[in-house]
Amino acid sequence: MSNSALIIGAGPAGLMAAERLLAQGAQVQIFDAKPSIGRKFLMAGKSGLNLTKNEPLAIFQNQYYGASAQLAPMLNDFGPADVMRWANALGADVFSGSSGRVFPKAMKASPLLRAWLVRLQDAGAELRVKSRWKTLSKDGCFGFETPSGPAQITPDVAVLALGGGSWKKLGSDGQWVDILAQHGVL
Repeated sequence: MSNSALIIGAGPAGLMAAERLLAQGAQVQIFDAKPSIGRKFLMAGKSGLNLTKNEPLAIFQNQYYGASAQLAPMLNDFGPADVMRWANALGADVFSGSSGRVFPKAMKASPLLRAWLVRLQDAGAELRVKSRWKTLSKDGCFGFETPSGPAQITPDVAVLALGGGSWKKLGSDGQWVDILAQHGVL
């Protein structure tokens, strides 16, 4: 396992990546452009926070239609039962509604997110907000604008959990597209 890991984006994908990397012994830094993290996750929590669906894995996988085969290895690694165990381990008891959808009993995201952050920070994750990714050099150095000025980081591994531009005030504004395009990624 690489020793240092940079995660850009502190939504659920970035936080889950941090959790997995920390479990492998990586030193994890999480950067997010917004002043607080998990903003879209918290917004989803306003309507109850549907975490998964309580059904057999084979049925669950088939809900992804054309992508079922591609997603199967990931869903086998972390399927609906794993999501429920994960939430319970964070102190968020869950229940299944009449449709099989799984929700935290609290019917909101904030307690789950707070517990998740505590677990990540207790495991050694460093979280930096108001830190916008601006550059990437050919040697893998990531440049950020931070409240204390420019920062440069060259990690052993990087995870780009950048989100989409669907709701700019809550999450990504898509500015990362230009950086990746400059490197021929897009």
